[in-house]
Order: sequence, then C-alpha cells, then structure tokens
Amino acid sequence: MTFIEKFEQVKKKFGKVDTSRVTENFAVQVNLTDEDCGGAFFVAYIDGDVAIEPYDYYDNTAMVNIKAKDLIDAIGGKLDVVGAIMGGTIEVLGNVEHFTQMLSLKKPAAKRTAKKADEEKPAKAPAKKTCKKTTAKKETK
Repeated sequence: MTFIEKFEQVKKKFGKVDTSRVTENFAVQVNLTDEDCGGAFFVAYIDGDVAIEPYDYYDNTAMVNIKAKDLIDAIGGKLDVVGAIMGGTIEVLGNVEHFTQMLSLKKPAAKRTAKKADEEKPAKAPAKKTCKKTTAKKETK
C-alpha cells in the first residue's frame, strides 16, 4: 500500500469531525513510520477550521512518530494512547495534549438503542387477578 492510500484511509477514519471537545488551536504533524508506506501529513485545528492534508507542517505544536495501524487503532479508540506513549509505541514530540485533542476530532459513533420487548411483541390481555381463599380455624372452648 502506498503512503497516499494509507493517508486516505486515515483521513476517512476521522470521518465528519467533531470539534466540540477541542479547547485550543493546534497543528499536529504525523509521521507514519511503516516501511512500505512511510510519509508525513498534518491535522490542524485553527480558529474552528480543521485541515487534514498530506504535507509536512513545519510550524507544528506536536510531531508524532507512529505506525499506520496504531494510528487507526488510536483514532478508533482501540488503543490505549497514554500506555502506548509511555511504552514507546508512539513517540510524541511537543504538546501531547494536542495529539490527544487531534484524536478526539473523530465523531463518536451513534449509540444503537435496542428495541424494547414490548414494542416487538403484540400486547397481551392483562392477567386476571386471583385471590386465594383462606380458611381460618375457629378456636373451640
């Protein structure tokens, strides 16, 4: 797979971005370290606009060295980013918080709601209330 194909895959993974959790402007340069598809691209959030382009960004606030699979897993929430940074799988130079904000741009998937059992089955007639007869023993004198 070429770098451009991998970049398009990563860009598609972001989908429609959600900037509600972003607190400040950032520009993160991502260096893919794979042997077969290495290259650089950037993700920038500046004054409410998001750009994801396959170019170097020399004035970045963070630079990340990462394998493409790890990046896709991090975007999808399948990778513990802090653990990967601490373990050396991901190398972040600069502002780590900007990298985590970049990952938060992915719009969360809509939660699926299960259909209620009442909606699936036709309504049943209410059960009749029954009372048990109790007989009390009379005391004899």
